[in-house]
Amino acid sequence: MKTVLLFLATLFCFGLSAQQNNLFQLTKQEKTDLFKAIETDSLFASFVKDTSNALELYKQYKINVMKSDSTWNNDQQRLFKIQNFGYTNKFELIPLVENLNDGKTFRKAGGISYLIRTDNFTILFDTGIDDDSIECVLRYNLDLLGIDVCEIDAIVISHNHGDHQNNWKWINDKTFINSKNKSILPEMNIFVPCDSLNLKIPALLFNDPTKICKGVYTTGIIKAPLFFWPTQEQGLIINVKDKGLIIVTGCGHQTVDKLLLRCKRISDLPIYGILGGIHFPIYGDSEKYMGYLITGRLPWEPLTVSDVNKKIELIKKQNVKLIGISTHDSSVKAIEAFKKAFSKEYKDLKTGAWIVVK
Repeated sequence: MKTVLLFLATLFCFGLSAQQNNLFQLTKQEKTDLFKAIETDSLFASFVKDTSNALELYKQYKINVMKSDSTWNNDQQRLFKIQNFGYTNKFELIPLVENLNDGKTFRKAGGISYLIRTDNFTILFDTGIDDDSIECVLRYNLDLLGIDVCEIDAIVISHNHGDHQNNWKWINDKTFINSKNKSILPEMNIFVPCDSLNLKIPALLFNDPTKICKGVYTTGIIKAPLFFWPTQEQGLIINVKDKGLIIVTGCGHQTVDKLLLRCKRISDLPIYGILGGIHFPIYGDSEKYMGYLITGRLPWEPLTVSDVNKKIELIKKQNVKLIGISTHDSSVKAIEAFKKAFSKEYKDLKTGAWIVVK
């Protein structure tokens, strides 16, 4: 009897696996669209390399989308409002790495890095990525601003893309060396977005929204099923007294929609502002030559100005009082649309330029 039951269970699992596999097989139309994109988009073709690899990438993308949606829905149902969120009277954010700078001789790097100060705590959010010929850009800009690296209490890395974690070089270089020539990393909490990183330093990974300090939480890990380089990302949510919640993002691969929904899920406080990258590279616009490939959409269905305007309307419904979009991952037309829509609320994110709310 046990043998029969085992056989039936095995047969059932095999049938279920086959059914799932068929679910992710590409339809004739999907293959046609894929092959057309390879023929007409040389950049896309260079990334997929060959037809068989392209087919596998598309299939894996479909699988990742399903898994991401499932995880997101489960998490949203499971999470509750955070009781006693806490608040800070002061919020200060200064970009240490950004696409624009405030006129001084800051060194330039890719990606973003923001220093965030609350009443009694300082957070470094992301690290940017060094230019091939210049090391420790983050530290150089800190020193130029006269900010002591020892002020930093915690590091939060949004996601595991090189332009936000500098390929983890800062673990071993001089970025976090104090005046006594010792690393300060062992003394602080380092919040990472994924496991299996083998960083060789203590690091914290929490899937759910997690308290960093009084009035500051992570958004929790939210999966981003990109066609190329799928990732998962966390942002920060800061409650400023008598103002509301400020969302700080790295690239926004988890989408504006989900960031807003996550805030609403864990708090009834109003959303006061959004600062950081939200990844709106409009196809064919300015120098964002490859950003359209990693928007979370299919590469041959890139973002348009109309798409960006829809997201602007979504944000406008929150009645935000502060917004600043990173130019490292959003194109000129997208930035212009935000500046026009939020003429009074918009703040440029520039290396060395403080944004203060209190």
